[in-house]
Amino acid sequence: MARLTVQERRDAAISATMRVIARSGVEAATTRRIADEAGVGQSSLFYAFDSRDDLLAAVVEYGIAQELAAMDGWLRQASAMFTTSQVSIADVLTDAFTAFVDDLVEHSDREHALVELALYAQRTEGLQPLAQKLYGGYYELVSGLLVHAADSGGIAWTMPVDHLATLTVAMTDGMTLCYLSTGDRSRAQQIADSAVDLLLRYVAEQEQPEQASPGRQEPT
Repeated sequence: MARLTVQERRDAAISATMRVIARSGVEAATTRRIADEAGVGQSSLFYAFDSRDDLLAAVVEYGIAQELAAMDGWLRQASAMFTTSQVSIADVLTDAFTAFVDDLVEHSDREHALVELALYAQRTEGLQPLAQKLYGGYYELVSGLLVHAADSGGIAWTMPVDHLATLTVAMTDGMTLCYLSTGDRSRAQQIADSAVDLLLRYVAEQEQPEQASPGRQEPT
């Protein structure tokens, strides 16, 4: 069997940890169980990570990176669409939330693990920064999407973007917990559709340009 590099050991341990946490929770993610899941010896883990907490921090970073990559893919597709046709803000938001639900269904194990990690970190001494980092990543991502949506749709928000981001993350949390608890994609999509309707209430009405009255001529 080929000898694994340190990076390969890190990747294997992170993927294995995500699977164990998704199935059994953070408390069950012992170094022995992670090593068994990854198919490596326990000693191999410590070549790649200084401690279990170091591994958990890497798992959070990996999860955030995966979500950012998924939304970056959507942004690239959306940007191409924006350059070829006129798209309303409703279309932009609908596509964004649908992309979120699609990614949630496809990568439910990752989302389950991140929910478990956030709750575990918040109640574990010394690990609180992990939860803050996770949600900080969410707020930054969503703020960027809202700015992009406004620019693409040619609108302005009536609420500060950081406030809207907090509201939006609350709604995506609802979609996530709904799907992880029920496995029912249609219910998560219903929440997504309602999220679009709610955000559209914070779109500023665009002023219409003044038009000259019929038959009236401007003096020359």
